[in-house]
Amino acid sequence: MLSYLRVENLAVVEKVELNFSTRLNILTGETGAGKSILIDAIQLLTSKKIPANIIRNGKEQLIVEALFVKDDEEFILKRQVEKNKSVSFFNGAVAPFSQVRNKAAELLNIYGQKDHIFLLNTANQQLYLDQFAQNEKLLAQIAEKYQHLKRIAGELQELVQKKTQAAERVDYLNFQLQEIENLSLKKGDEQRLEERLKILASAETILSKAETLIQELYQKDPSVYTILAQNLPHIDYLRSMFPELAAQREEISKFYDLIPEISASLNTLSGKLEYNENELNEIAEKLAKLGQLKKKHNLDFDGLLEKFTLMQRERDELLNLNFYLQDKEKEIAAALAEYRELNLQLRQRRRESAARLSALILKELALLEMKKAQFEVRVEELEPQLENISERGTDHGEFYFSSNPGQPPGKLTEVASGGELSRLMLVLKSIIRDEKNSTYIFDEIDAGIGGKTAEFVGEKLRQIARENQVICISHLPQIACFADRHFLIDKQFIDNQTFSSAKVLERQEKVAEIARLMAGSVINPDVLKAAELLLDKNRQ
Repeated sequence: MLSYLRVENLAVVEKVELNFSTRLNILTGETGAGKSILIDAIQLLTSKKIPANIIRNGKEQLIVEALFVKDDEEFILKRQVEKNKSVSFFNGAVAPFSQVRNKAAELLNIYGQKDHIFLLNTANQQLYLDQFAQNEKLLAQIAEKYQHLKRIAGELQELVQKKTQAAERVDYLNFQLQEIENLSLKKGDEQRLEERLKILASAETILSKAETLIQELYQKDPSVYTILAQNLPHIDYLRSMFPELAAQREEISKFYDLIPEISASLNTLSGKLEYNENELNEIAEKLAKLGQLKKKHNLDFDGLLEKFTLMQRERDELLNLNFYLQDKEKEIAAALAEYRELNLQLRQRRRESAARLSALILKELALLEMKKAQFEVRVEELEPQLENISERGTDHGEFYFSSNPGQPPGKLTEVASGGELSRLMLVLKSIIRDEKNSTYIFDEIDAGIGGKTAEFVGEKLRQIARENQVICISHLPQIACFADRHFLIDKQFIDNQTFSSAKVLERQEKVAEIARLMAGSVINPDVLKAAELLLDKNRQ
């Protein structure tokens, strides 16, 4: 909510400070006193454009500073304008104007002249219709289905692109796979080949050493086996004298028995091992090619095998793209059918609600002296296709309006005046009072009305102000009497200059100002009494 506003050197305003109520604030005053200028000041926080000659004559700089309070947080927005530059501040620090504008737009709703941002955006008109129709649950379902369709449509597009490039990609994959397939590799092969290469390269040495061991251990005379056999009696004698040597005797006996087995194993190994230069060269070449592939793909052996599997899978997918495409198209068709069913339900609810809302708004406008007005909520219906679906369905709701008898309704954004938009916004906000603690600024809302209609407008403003802050410029006593805080904007002429000031009115001052609004400059006791009665009546 807008808590405080300071304006310096803006047109006829030299310096004004306003502390607003959290409920209904009414600004009144003589024509030209500067009431709308204060709205212009606030708009300097929401619009980058700076009107010409806006700085007070003779001054170098204008300042607009506003304090907002929202959910126990305070925001200070400020704009300082000179002839050739403008500086914006957010919470006391220099900031881009976009940051100030976005925060101000979030905190303010301005309705007056051409500033009906909400109504002039057709997307907001549809939002209002859906809110009136209580379509939240259905819209959530449609949004979920839309996201699903968007995802699988993206997957289909990827498949289509893959198919376009499939032939070239398959050729590339086949070449890459063939290089690996030629090596006939499986897990553990690299270590096995390296070990085999090492054995083949050392075959002669291995055979020589094995033959030496066989001779020394078992075959020559004397061999280790023969020597042990000759000396076993000596060991037995010593064990008989020293029982503690029994363990050693057992170990020698085991070794003695093992020597023939060792010799036989070495003999078998020698028989199997045969130096094969062709095998040696083949393994060396295979390992060299493997090294080149690892370097080419920047992978270790296991990574290369994993990539091989992935490339095989991709190639198979590319070769079977037509099947995948058909499956994906079927999936999309099923999802689109579900979306269309939800969209149809939404369309029916919007049709019914559009008729009810149109009738309700016409009834309310009639109470605002717009009995001849025509108002329609039209829904443009578009059949769902992948190209036009959205999170809010495919149909578009828009407001149509005409204030002139015989003139067919046109798009609200193109035909409604500022005052008409203000009153229409007032009606919309009174029909759905969904927001709390927001700030609404109404200008021109009482243009062309009076009597009971003005009182009706005042009552609507008070209804909105029960849960939101309302700031309204008015010329009518029937509206001013509803104010929770009444500001009088006054002007004085001093030394050929105009000075505007703002004052919060107390009880008797309110009576006097309402009397002035009722009777102009001729105020007598009867007018004052009538003003007091009006104030008391509408403050109950």
